[in-house]
Amino acid sequence: MSFPLKIQGTWGQQFQTTVAKKLPFGTVMELPDGREFVYARNGSVELAAGRVCQQAVVVSGHEKDLVPAATAIGATTVSLTNATTAITANMYAEGSLWISDGPGEGYVYHIKSNPAEATGSAACIFTLEEDDAIQVALVAATSKVGLRKNKCDGVLVAPTTFTGVVVGVTSCVVAASYYCWLLIKGCASVLTNGTVISGKAVNRSETTAGAVDVYPLNSSDTSGQQPMLGFVETVAATTNYSLVNFNIK
Repeated sequence: MSFPLKIQGTWGQQFQTTVAKKLPFGTVMELPDGREFVYARNGSVELAAGRVCQQAVVVSGHEKDLVPAATAIGATTVSLTNATTAITANMYAEGSLWISDGPGEGYVYHIKSNPAEATGSAACIFTLEEDDAIQVALVAATSKVGLRKNKCDGVLVAPTTFTGVVVGVTSCVVAASYYCWLLIKGCASVLTNGTVISGKAVNRSETTAGAVDVYPLNSSDTSGQQPMLGFVETVAATTNYSLVNFNIK
């Protein structure tokens, strides 16, 4: 069954959360006023409203140096020797299998499913989408593979230490492991740190988890690496909630 990438929502639909999955991760919902929300699943901790959220932290041992079995061009399964962290069933469904080094490097494939591999050292077979088959043969001795969950799967309040990209902003309280909608475009009420300025930009805070701060955050950020998230429409005091027009992609 196929689903549209963008759907039209109705007023209040952005507040709906469910224990069961209804749509593919990353589906975008547009409300009548033009605000856009992305479909996501919360991680293991309840989310408060008005919080900036980021993707799940990459799993130790799954980052970039997993060893594949020899895999031919056109294959839709890849067998990987797992590292130190166990893999749960469909842990990486809708996520990415990417070639970080050696033959096939530079390619990214979409994962359809994977079985559980609890031992942390045995082979685990990843099934790719049927039309997203291997383009360059993988060589067991030299190809290196990384795994990354879909950025909308298992989101968390954006910590003060950057460990992933920003996904969106909560519009309501979201229970642990529930599916929800995160705002990515348009106005949201968001936790504020410091003194933001009407009409000027904000980024994620490095001192208050889930908050926004004035952009750039400090004078030492001369490289432009701070992610600019949006512009302030109405200012609230620090620890309160400002109205910010976001554009998160």
